[in-house]
Amino acid sequence: MLLVALGDAYIPDRAIDIPLKFKKLLSIPDKISHIALLGNSTQSSEFLTFLNQISPNISIVRGEFDNPKVSIPKHLPTKSSNNEVLNSNDRKKKHSTNNESKEELPLTSIIKVGDFRIGCCSGYTIVPKNDPVSLLVLARQLNVDILLWSGTHNVEAYTLEGKFFVNPGSCTGAFNSDWPIMNEPPIPQNRSESSIAAGNNTGGIKASNQDNSAETVTTMNPEDSQAEEEEEVNEEDIEIPTSIISGSNTPSFCLLDIQNSTCTLYIYIYVDGEVRVDKVVYKKTEESEESQQY
Repeated sequence: MLLVALGDAYIPDRAIDIPLKFKKLLSIPDKISHIALLGNSTQSSEFLTFLNQISPNISIVRGEFDNPKVSIPKHLPTKSSNNEVLNSNDRKKKHSTNNESKEELPLTSIIKVGDFRIGCCSGYTIVPKNDPVSLLVLARQLNVDILLWSGTHNVEAYTLEGKFFVNPGSCTGAFNSDWPIMNEPPIPQNRSESSIAAGNNTGGIKASNQDNSAETVTTMNPEDSQAEEEEEVNEEDIEIPTSIISGSNTPSFCLLDIQNSTCTLYIYIYVDGEVRVDKVVYKKTEESEESQQY
C-alpha cells in the first residue's frame, strides 16, 4: 500500500501550486491508496480537489493557520474521530451548502495500514517545537509506530526508541516565518593563541595549559584585542545562505510503501528543476509491538 504525506502547502497565501513534476508523479491513477495532509494545506479548494483525484482516502489534520472548521468540497471524503471514511448519509447530517460542507479538522489522526499504526499531526502543537522527546511522547500517547508531523518546512526522517518519525517538509517550498536556526560561524584559522585563551572566559575553546593561557591574557595589548574583535565580526567570514534570508524552502514530500511490517520511505525533493529521491527502510521490531501492548 502506498501512502503520500504532504504538508505546509500554504496555497495560495505563500505559494501558487506544487511543482509540475510533483503533480506528474502524483497523478498516476490507481496507485496511491491514502493521503495524509499534515496541516496548513486547506486554504485552496482546487488543491483539495486535485488530491481527491489522486486518492479518495484523505486524512487531514489542523495546522497552525488552518481554520478549525473549513469548507471542504462535497465530493471529498473526510475522516471522523476514529479515522473512518464518512459515508454519504453521515455527511448529510453536517452543515452543507450547494457545493461544499463545513468540516471540523482534528488535531491528530491515526491511520492503520498493514501492521502499522500511523499517527498524523501538525508540529505547532509540539512544545518545544520539533523536539524529538516531545514527538516521542506524542507517539506514545497515540500508541503509533510511525508519526508523521509537519510545521518546519524541512524534510526529516529518523528512528527513536523503535518508532519512526517522518516530516515531509513543504510540498510547495513555501517560506517559513519561524526564526531561522543558524550555526555559529567557524573560528578564523589566523587567530592567535591569546584570543583563543581569552575565549575561555566566554565559553570558547579550552586551552591545554591553564597557566600559560593566564599569562597570555595578562600580557595582551588592548589594541590587539580590538583588532581581533573586528576580525571576528568580519562579514566576509560569515556565509548566510540565500534561502535563510528569504525564508524559502525546498519543495518536498514523502511516499510510504508499506508491506506487512516493513515500511519503505521515499523522499522526493525538488532541486534545480529536477526531482531527487532518497530511500529509507524501517522495519517494525518486537520491542515496538510489546510497548504498544502496555
